Amino acid sequence: MEDRAVEERSQRAISARNKENYLKAKAAFNQKDMAGCMSYYAPDHHIRSRDFGPGREHIERFLSSMHESWPDLVIVVEHAVAEDDWVVGRCTTTATHAKTVMGAAPTNRQVQATFWDMHRFDADGRIVETWNLMDSLAIMQQLGLVPTQPK
Repeated sequence: MEDRAVEERSQRAISARNKENYLKAKAAFNQKDMAGCMSYYAPDHHIRSRDFGPGREHIERFLSSMHESWPDLVIVVEHAVAEDDWVVGRCTTTATHAKTVMGAAPTNRQVQATFWDMHRFDADGRIVETWNLMDSLAIMQQLGLVPTQPK
């Protein structure tokens, strides 16, 4: 019984560390500290929701492109849940449409969208796999690429 309690405490500590690392990676991204952000990703990181092979360079390229397209992009983590070696987050992004995105000329309007991401962490607390889902329809509607539903 005591061994099980020790194991459960250890697992809670690992989950808490992973959640903290997830939040630190998001904070580094918001500060445009790509080196700091990438320090939370394993060298063999794999984006599972995109057609890329393993390698941290893919997530770095993706995240850097977000800053290029949306220079003032900010991610707010609304919820983060950690269990075992997994962390799932629901986040809100806000940015100014100041550059051409998805073929839409800049409007200088604020664009807001929600995304969900799920990460698996390794024994060292680094992200080894990522899945994400962005509300692209909301972005396209705000850019005027897709009509919004009448209220």
